[in-house]
Amino acid sequence: MSPLKMKKETKQKVKDLVKKVILSKIDNYAAETDYMPFFEAIFTKEQVKLASIIHSFYTTFGISLYEQLVKILAEGAGYEVHTQYDLLGEIDPKTEAFVSKIDMDLRTAKRIPNMKLEFEEIKNSIQKGNPLQDPDKRVDVYIKKKDGTEIYFDITSQKPNIKEFVALKKKLLRWVALRLSIDKNAKVITALSMPYNPYYPKPYKRWTAGNMYDSSQLMVGDNFWNFVAGENIYDEFIEIFKEVGEELKEKIKEIAKE
Repeated sequence: MSPLKMKKETKQKVKDLVKKVILSKIDNYAAETDYMPFFEAIFTKEQVKLASIIHSFYTTFGISLYEQLVKILAEGAGYEVHTQYDLLGEIDPKTEAFVSKIDMDLRTAKRIPNMKLEFEEIKNSIQKGNPLQDPDKRVDVYIKKKDGTEIYFDITSQKPNIKEFVALKKKLLRWVALRLSIDKNAKVITALSMPYNPYYPKPYKRWTAGNMYDSSQLMVGDNFWNFVAGENIYDEFIEIFKEVGEELKEKIKEIAKE
């Protein structure tokens, strides 16, 4: 068994948060309907109710919860972390047009995704700007590591459609330009992240993902959580959820029986 890498305090914070969210959902749970004759003809009423409860948790475990979990893990690693962070800057017209060209060339397969190259090209183009408000200013999670590297995350759902993939890529490119317009020497990473891989154990594969993002700009599942924590903590992380599930198992069953 590999040695534990999560700090005890970090683990407890994660567990407390997950437990709090689930208990709050249970305490405020109200099924949308109590009568589903076709399903109840196939399954027991308790099974139908339990399925309804589980489905309601899918929405509860949304972006806001994942942002809080990232904050706990990254702070546990000693990083500076902010959620719903406003990235200010000003993109000059020439660079704005250049970013659009990169985006279009990726969409039409005239170039392959390469975050390092895209960064250098934008850096060479960007002009000094002012810290202004921008339509793409809002960053889900901002992390500054001990070596000064700044990471700007957009946390999205596991199966974005084609339009979302394309729009998110351009936003990540614009984040680079916004930050470098204020400090051209900033060490910047922008990434699209997904809390888990719905295709596990197969690699993540989704429309246009390979055309728009390289492996360093699309972080999925264990790669994402290990990156923000600075250690390979994913297995321990999942164990915390198992512990919470075991502790609340009977309470969830009682709700389904009521």
